Amino acid sequence: MNMKKNTLTLCFTSLYIVFAAYSQPKNKPDNVPNQTSPVESSNQEKCNWCGTSEAPENVSWRTIIPPKGELGEKLIISGTVYLPDGKTPAKDIIVYIHHTNTEGIYPKKGDEKRNGKYHGYLRGWMKTDSKGKYEFETIRPAPYHSHGGEPAHIHYNIQGPNYPEYWLTGIWFADDPRVTDKYIKSVKRSGGFSNVITLTKDENDNLRGQRNIILEKFK
Repeated sequence: MNMKKNTLTLCFTSLYIVFAAYSQPKNKPDNVPNQTSPVESSNQEKCNWCGTSEAPENVSWRTIIPPKGELGEKLIISGTVYLPDGKTPAKDIIVYIHHTNTEGIYPKKGDEKRNGKYHGYLRGWMKTDSKGKYEFETIRPAPYHSHGGEPAHIHYNIQGPNYPEYWLTGIWFADDPRVTDKYIKSVKRSGGFSNVITLTKDENDNLRGQRNIILEKFK
């Protein structure tokens, strides 16, 4: 009789231990990285202004954008990306740019994928170096033939560790008569510095300009 009681007691005890174990909250291990939710992934894929996620694996701090033979005045833009303190260079930041051609359109070859279907082939990616530097060589874009006189511009997107992709107001050129007070007052995301840049000619007669950027976070 005692043996039966002991057996029953042991069985109930075992069942209780198993039940208690499964009832405990499952803590996430510290070494498991956060995963991007399907919603975030889907939103970025459906975002027609995005582009940083399409950067090639071997992206460098500098890139040449136009294919050989592309018409236009050579333009070289360089700059430094800083952390929010405005002083510390930010490395490994993806800078994505795209712009129109000399006719004010986003040219396409017909084989573009993802957002290349919207942005055309005059686009490129850079990843800032240890000093926060980036640079791209392209052609000077022309303005749209619509949009009520919007200045010629180069679109900018930024993304980095702890900085989800966001857009900045594009580069405008100081010698463009379309850059009026109306447009300057409308700037929402300058990137910490003026988005209106002054172009100069270098020793090779190429146009050069500079745009520095301070990282920000937007909801």
